[in-house]
Amino acid sequence: MFEGLRKKLSNAVKGFVKTEVEKAEELPAQTIPEAKQNQTAAEPVPGIEQEKAVVHAAQDAENHKVIHKQETAVEQRHVEGSPKAEKREEKLIKLSLTTKIKGAVLGSVTLNDSDIERFVEAMKVSMLESDVSYDTTERFLEDLNSKLKGRKVNSRDIEKEIVGFVRESLFDVLKSAKEGVKIVDFAKQQIASGNTPVKILFLGPNGTGKTTTIAKLTHSFKNNGISVVMSASDTFRAAAIEQMAIHAQRLGVPVIKSTYGADPASVAFDAIAYGKAHGINVVMIDSAGRQETNKNLISEVQKMVKVAKPDLTVYVGESISGNAIAEQIKEFSKYIRIDGIILTKLDADAKGGNALSIAQVTGIPVLFFGTGESYDALVPYSPEFVVNAVMPNN
Repeated sequence: MFEGLRKKLSNAVKGFVKTEVEKAEELPAQTIPEAKQNQTAAEPVPGIEQEKAVVHAAQDAENHKVIHKQETAVEQRHVEGSPKAEKREEKLIKLSLTTKIKGAVLGSVTLNDSDIERFVEAMKVSMLESDVSYDTTERFLEDLNSKLKGRKVNSRDIEKEIVGFVRESLFDVLKSAKEGVKIVDFAKQQIASGNTPVKILFLGPNGTGKTTTIAKLTHSFKNNGISVVMSASDTFRAAAIEQMAIHAQRLGVPVIKSTYGADPASVAFDAIAYGKAHGINVVMIDSAGRQETNKNLISEVQKMVKVAKPDLTVYVGESISGNAIAEQIKEFSKYIRIDGIILTKLDADAKGGNALSIAQVTGIPVLFFGTGESYDALVPYSPEFVVNAVMPNN
């Protein structure tokens, strides 16, 4: 999951880091006064903490030995005083000193504005190509740019520090979205208050894994000691009722169903009545898959909402549908209140970008990610989970 986005962002980071490392290595030796170059390893370096000079003393002494050996080798292979020998000797000394300049003397690299600008642009292209929305991308990059501008980073840990800034900016953007309800905790609160059965209605197009997601949540409820009845209210799609019945049998919960073509609202009503009569905690209500452009089917689900009066309405959509899912949800929400989103098939999404931006675009929180077919393959949404998946902290 998030493989495409993770790879693109990682490549952009590595390209930026490579540029900064090369700049550090190419810094000319003459930037350090000649007197400082001639200091012995044991002497403290002005402007650097005493303990840093001591820590690097042994390593510097070893480097001087290496330089001395290189100089001796040059003298043995070339006639003393020849221009070629002098040039080679100068190059060897400069290279040896250069590798120490940033780490041992300066200790840090100040990020260049032009390099940051190129890096931010590379990140922008990577995110847009991975289905992250434009607005979310801009917010992230604005935050990242402010963190990098004029920043000094440790010359020995440039990549680690840059990755840290990217992770911070991702987290800042993700946590700014509206926090979603924790469904199991919500059900427990309602049960404790005597507001049962808790009614949860599921919406979304055909083929998104809506019925399977209902089964996964039912499995989670059962693991938390919460009883469930399923309502097979998708009376439109072929085999939908049978699919719901199979899940109910596997999970050991009752299912209320009717014939194909029956009124979905009446099936939901019967399931709620069954839940009340048998002291069942939660009613999980399926619905026919419908596109946001089908006004007749939208009217049908509006009727279901009016009859069932759901406590929560959840939209189930495919992560692989890209930014189109945001438009679907926004259109649905014009007619029906949507409390949360479950993104399915994240394990099959080569890009993964819309998982970062859908909450910001729609204003509706993501509740879960579907990551497989098993009943346990339902991951609660959290900014930490997304950040760790997109930009691992290596």
